[in-house]
Amino acid sequence: MADASLVAVDWGTSSFRACTLDNQLNIIDKISSDDGILQASGRFEEVLQNALTSLQGYIAGIPIILSGMITSRNGWVEVPYAVLPTTTSDLARVAKQLTLPELGELWFIPGIKSEGVEADVMRGEETEIFGALTHLKLDDATMIIPGTHSKHAVIRDGAIQSFRTYLTGEMFSALIKSSILGAFGNQMCGAACAWFEDGIRTGANQGGPGALLNRVFSARSRVLVDDLPEDHARCYLSGLLIGAELAEAVQSSANTQGPLWILGNGSLPDLYQRGLSVLDVKSKIVPQGCAAFGAAKIAQALNLIK
Repeated sequence: MADASLVAVDWGTSSFRACTLDNQLNIIDKISSDDGILQASGRFEEVLQNALTSLQGYIAGIPIILSGMITSRNGWVEVPYAVLPTTTSDLARVAKQLTLPELGELWFIPGIKSEGVEADVMRGEETEIFGALTHLKLDDATMIIPGTHSKHAVIRDGAIQSFRTYLTGEMFSALIKSSILGAFGNQMCGAACAWFEDGIRTGANQGGPGALLNRVFSARSRVLVDDLPEDHARCYLSGLLIGAELAEAVQSSANTQGPLWILGNGSLPDLYQRGLSVLDVKSKIVPQGCAAFGAAKIAQALNLIK
């Protein structure tokens, strides 16, 4: 087994992922845990050290690249945001270095921001995006990263030109936990559910300001006076919110060549791909684990590896 040349760490609010890469940028080994920054607060060095001891190929002294919320004000080392448009070289210029006796060189990667009336932020997704571009050998793409705070990013000539955040996942959670919409049903349906598809179409309907607020209430009213089964109300609500989000992506990518790319983990990419299919939009899912390749590209920009 080859020795590693780099350790890539994707450290989010609720999750920790790390992998070792050789000098050909092949992944040697990878691990994950629930030691996100909230769980690991106050013991970041300990968590990282423990992870490194279980990673195959790791040798002391090789560079360690960290991205995600670990570089936020609630993380280990706060790194200011890079500005748009953003390349891997721009991220490298803003990165912060920390050298520790037991760990060697640690490099903390910034997030990115847009300013003014379009003010927005991301932290961690930028590394995933550049990893996906590297893996797919793309310079131009439109990517959707579904999640608690979904991101839509436009990449041109290898640079992130713009992005927007949608509170889709958090809104769904808040509605079913803290509103009357949580009274019906307690199970989620899969992407093949007809009521999820119905929600996608209804959520994507064009309307003026406030239209989504009206459509969301239909997750209750259709149970009471229409034929929406109680057990499928949450699935329909999920479709409503995802459909409203995807309508924005479809509109903003109207002149984009090629498919919309969906980047993420778990079951959400499949839900989003089904939603786009219902709207007759071509999409493809990015293979999982691309953040490591983004970290490697930034490491090359930092001259840490060839």
